[in-house]
Amino acid sequence: MKHNDFAQQVLAFFKENPSTRMKPKKLRTTLNVSQRDYPLLRDTMKNLARAGQLKRYQGNVYGLPGHEEPSETIGVLDIHAKGFGFVNTPDGKKIFIHADDLGHACHGDTVSVKILKKQKGDNPEGFVRRVVKRGRNEFVCIYREVRGYSLGIPETAQLRKDVVITDFNGYKPDDGSMISVEITDWRDITRRPYGRITRLIGSRDTKEFDAVLVANQYSIPDRFPAEVLEQAEKTSQKISLDGRADFRDLVTFTIDPEDARDFDDALSIGVNDDGTYELGVHIADVSHYVPEGSPLDKEALKRGTSVYFTRHVIPMLPEKLSNELCSLNPDEDRLSFSTLMTISSKGKVLKSRITPSVIHSRRRFTYEEVQKILDQGKGEYFGEISTLFKLAKTLSDVRSKAGSIDFDIPEPKYILDDSGFPTEIYPRKRLWSHRIVEECMLIANKTVARFIQKRQDPLPFIYRVHETPKPDDTLAFFKLLRNFGFEKAVKGRSVRPADFRDALLAVQDTDARYFLEKIALRTMMKARYDTRPLGHFGLAFEEYTHFTSPIRRYPDLMVHRLLRKYLKNETIKDRNSLKESLDVAAKKSTDCEIRAQNAEREYHKIKQIKFLEKHLGDVFQGIISGVVQYGFYVEIPEMLVEGLVHRKFLPSDYWEFNPEAYTLTGRRSKQRFRMGDHVKVRVARVSLEHMEVDFHLVKDEDEKQKGSGQSK
Repeated sequence: MKHNDFAQQVLAFFKENPSTRMKPKKLRTTLNVSQRDYPLLRDTMKNLARAGQLKRYQGNVYGLPGHEEPSETIGVLDIHAKGFGFVNTPDGKKIFIHADDLGHACHGDTVSVKILKKQKGDNPEGFVRRVVKRGRNEFVCIYREVRGYSLGIPETAQLRKDVVITDFNGYKPDDGSMISVEITDWRDITRRPYGRITRLIGSRDTKEFDAVLVANQYSIPDRFPAEVLEQAEKTSQKISLDGRADFRDLVTFTIDPEDARDFDDALSIGVNDDGTYELGVHIADVSHYVPEGSPLDKEALKRGTSVYFTRHVIPMLPEKLSNELCSLNPDEDRLSFSTLMTISSKGKVLKSRITPSVIHSRRRFTYEEVQKILDQGKGEYFGEISTLFKLAKTLSDVRSKAGSIDFDIPEPKYILDDSGFPTEIYPRKRLWSHRIVEECMLIANKTVARFIQKRQDPLPFIYRVHETPKPDDTLAFFKLLRNFGFEKAVKGRSVRPADFRDALLAVQDTDARYFLEKIALRTMMKARYDTRPLGHFGLAFEEYTHFTSPIRRYPDLMVHRLLRKYLKNETIKDRNSLKESLDVAAKKSTDCEIRAQNAEREYHKIKQIKFLEKHLGDVFQGIISGVVQYGFYVEIPEMLVEGLVHRKFLPSDYWEFNPEAYTLTGRRSKQRFRMGDHVKVRVARVSLEHMEVDFHLVKDEDEKQKGSGQSK
């Protein structure tokens, strides 16, 4: 990239955020500039300062001239369950806002903040002056009739005032019903806003109410506009071989979770006379059914990804497409996009073919069914399944030798009753059948990205990128590992994926294994979408993309469209315009992915808290999963639920926190609590309102246990 290109990008950013000051390194992250191009960015900022277009302030921070004392700051408001909030600014600041100073602002709003001169904590403090842009206008409320008023009482702290219902929209809610309310008039700060009912949800016992609530909190649309549904219903079901390879004679099958409703990937496998494998990864051709720029396409981009709760899925595409036309259902011809790879016995892709196709899946397998066939050494399509298993092991070994990091953090699985209450929580098992599918998808994604990159003139494309971790974060992580006996040093050289792989392998037999993996994940950069092939650090791949899940991920749909253009050698009239549109879609898709992850995390937390509500007073064996200044967190491994042991409930002592070693040590008693230590805890307090769980340590090993919480 040239200085000129960076100059325009830098000035555009500061003009959009005129009160912002930022260091070059922070601006690199904000603008998604690669580490390789950082010196060019830094020099560009220096040149702009010399030319008077930027000003370099004390502390090596840059900003626009004339903004030495900004009177207000713009940012996005994040309201905590306890009522206070933080405003996150473009330059990375977190401005604390007391609950009384939030004004009329709601969670997700873009607000203007006046920063106070006197500060109490680590973060600057301020108050909301005005709402620049509303994050959303629709909220889940409880319907109440109070002294002649029809009110919507907010279900969460994200909306802080009751809503006066002025339009029932044909609905007839009972007192206490859950409703969705759209704000039609925010009015002034002293009065309650007006609103109209957009949906009658029912009671709190409504099936998967938690999913509906969380989706609303994170502004995830769970209903499709009429024009989108209409387009989906009118979509032709005709299957044509026009311009497609006919792979219907291939033995293909899908492998998915037992409760899956859409199947967007199928596999085929064969062995050549020379011992090489012929692996086929066949992906639903969603791009055929979703024309670019159509209502379906715009809605898919808006959603970015499907969101998965236990019994409730908010799909990216209407069910007519996701569960029917695009789903690779067994015993039906389906349009697909296939990647066929000839792979050596050592796991190297020797040649590949990428083509639109038609397939006919022979069987729909669940992961459990495939695992049973592998374990018993017999069953339907055992030859193909055992060959896939052998290839997957080879591919896994190749990745591991290259330094690929294989995280194995357990995920919770819930058994819910009819109302959605969790009656049981346990870790989801990771089977070799899961890994078979994972390895096949990884090699297909890598092969597609490689297909683009090996061209003499690489064309605009969407990549899945994962950059090298920041040096300071890496050093802190490896310093922590020394407390667990891992001494490998990375100081003085660039960190490699293999460094993390070796570290996690070294601690895999410790009780702190899963918690250290979580810290390793936090240490690394977040994976995201980009138009630049920046590589994937975690997988140790030089190039990587997402091709295999277009039913549930918008970037995969874009990749299919681009492949179709490039395979036909269509002329790209304006590359810059195409790249700009891909940049926008990549950023939007990354944001939607983060939103979905946060929503799913919130949903898990709600289920865990509800589960523990039934276990107040019960005692469990746990493992310390994290240590902080104010205490330590304990996870109950067999249920994957977590709570806080606050330091005020620890034995009387002066407890010293070591943030590098993740320990709390009593100055007088020398008693130490460290990540990975086993402890016995009692469930002392549960607050769904504040999303908190408190544990107390149990000192007496022989204390009588209670009911279902009895220690084992």
